[in-house]
Amino acid sequence: MLPNSGILMANPSMAKKRTPEAIAENLKDLLGEPEDNNAPICEICGRRHSRPRPVYRSDFPLVGTGGVPNYFPSAKDGLNVCSHCLFLVQFLPLVAYKVGGRVLVMHTYPHELMLELHGEAINDVRKSFLASNARDFKRPENFLFHLLGELTRKTERDELWGNASITLYHFVNNNQGQDLQIIHVPTPVLRFVAHAARYDRAGWRRIVAMGWRNRPSEEEFEKYERSYANEVYARLLAEESILPYFIDIKNRRANAKWSLLSFYCSEVLGLDKEALEFIKDVGDRIVETLEKLPDNQLSKRVRELERAERLYQFEAFFVNLEKLRQRLGIEKPLMTFDEFATVLTSYGEDLNVSWRTVKHLLLFRVYERLHDRLMKASEEAGEEVEENEEVEIFGMGVEE
Repeated sequence: MLPNSGILMANPSMAKKRTPEAIAENLKDLLGEPEDNNAPICEICGRRHSRPRPVYRSDFPLVGTGGVPNYFPSAKDGLNVCSHCLFLVQFLPLVAYKVGGRVLVMHTYPHELMLELHGEAINDVRKSFLASNARDFKRPENFLFHLLGELTRKTERDELWGNASITLYHFVNNNQGQDLQIIHVPTPVLRFVAHAARYDRAGWRRIVAMGWRNRPSEEEFEKYERSYANEVYARLLAEESILPYFIDIKNRRANAKWSLLSFYCSEVLGLDKEALEFIKDVGDRIVETLEKLPDNQLSKRVRELERAERLYQFEAFFVNLEKLRQRLGIEKPLMTFDEFATVLTSYGEDLNVSWRTVKHLLLFRVYERLHDRLMKASEEAGEEVEENEEVEIFGMGVEE
């Protein structure tokens, strides 16, 4: 992480001089180093003058070296950093994780959250005098989401996530090369993941499992989580919708509780709560109609909604359902004209809030209330429900 550091005596050639006392003396000298008032201001804290001696990547990660000036602003040979900031950076390995052959450091707000997330790294250093291997996780985002779930259940403090923010720095700084990946976790996503881990852990695991191409069994979940990239995590970090993962079309099942779906739609997608309740009510009216059908007809009607890939197909489902209500003698209409227009057009064509959003919400409600009958009907008919094209795209996942 700090190759050839003279401060920490990281080079093997310094082994004879490397003692705790010698390293402590180097750190004390650095902290007490006098300021040069003619030197530029520190580019990190902006409060002190930078040290007169050059600072290279051996002592500060990801800056240049004397021969390869990758990052030397103002044409200065070395980073403009004060001795105090340089002193603090020497302790970075204590809160770093080794993930996928690189260093992972998490910076968060509030600071209390940062202490919690780095607690495991510090404890591992105390036990083995080595940097934490992050439980052998290979991907930084997977490790973070895992830690968030544990932390949420341990602290049981919703206020911790109110305005929380997290940025991951996943980098390599060895003598072969330098590279940095910055992963920012949006605040609404943090609130959602914390809420999911605390109030519907089983549902959240089912949603995450949909993000791998080959869905793991309960016993395989931790192996997949440690090793493979997950499409659900990727879409959350990219601020893209994960709504299709809340339903399992193949097994005609809602993957989570309605309360978790509602929280996601309002907190992350920004869907108005009144609009969500309206869609839920429409879903209940659909169920009211469908539950009066025999199993074989019930399955056929639900397939019409599942396979609606164009707006006109989505519209036709409601028209046909209204005709069915009339044949069944259900007195109240499925929807008024204004409600029908709202479902079809009021949510625009935005990916997050569109008629497709309404479709997934309605399927969630239908699966939630009619799952057992739908699966029974599928088994009796010997049919295998195929996932429609859109959900296949969302649910492909990747394994690396």
